[in-house]
Amino acid sequence: MIVRAGGPSLHAVALAGIAVLLLAAAAALPLDAPPLSLFFCPFRAATGLPCPGCGCIHAFHFAVRGQLAAAFWCSPLGTLLALACAAHVLWTALRIAGLPYAPDVQLTGRVRWAAAATLAASWVFLALRNAP
Repeated sequence: MIVRAGGPSLHAVALAGIAVLLLAAAAALPLDAPPLSLFFCPFRAATGLPCPGCGCIHAFHFAVRGQLAAAFWCSPLGTLLALACAAHVLWTALRIAGLPYAPDVQLTGRVRWAAAATLAASWVFLALRNAP
């Protein structure tokens, strides 16, 4: 982890803006009415199995409302993504406000393997939860 002074990069600000839009949409749009009710999973339609991202919309919906257990039940990966979005928005806002030093997280091999393991574990959870 490298510590550097200064504000966030343009990429960090852009990602924070996208995260704000995702969280705002999850807070504002109802799950049972269009446009969210019109989405379907083509992977599930073709195979009968949930895709790794299945349940993420529902997880975001419950996470922004503070219902983390319901969000986790819908999709552990979606819950982690919603929490990561909120943390990134907060961290970027603090850096814009002048937080003097902030860690710059590097994507090492361990981080990539942890992300892959999290994705796989979430997919196994969803497959077992939706098993007949």
